[in-house]
Amino acid sequence: MADGKVILKDAGDGKRSSDGSDSSSPDIVRMDVEEMKVLVSGVLRHEGKTFVRVSFLRGKDWAEGIVPDGVIEKAEGFSQEEIGKLQEYLAGEKEMIIRQAKGINPIRNLFQI
Repeated sequence: MADGKVILKDAGDGKRSSDGSDSSSPDIVRMDVEEMKVLVSGVLRHEGKTFVRVSFLRGKDWAEGIVPDGVIEKAEGFSQEEIGKLQEYLAGEKEMIIRQAKGINPIRNLFQI
């Protein structure tokens, strides 16, 4: 977020060492965890409601949700279980997401300052 544009966050699960293996279990061979990107909008207002849009991108799969509601509104390629986990993430991290969204300056982004 240093550039104030878009928040990219690795939303992978579990602790992995730099080589991708599970650091708590040396007997497990390298597991490829597909990277998921999390994009956070600035603070938005519509019809008296203030919210933040959050997008999850994983290869060709995508999901869009809103905070503070913690609801995934649209998704393609994610299972129902995964959507539930994404909603849990939104609910659990809503304060952090809102704080990051407040730091996004759309005017600065428009002019690439």
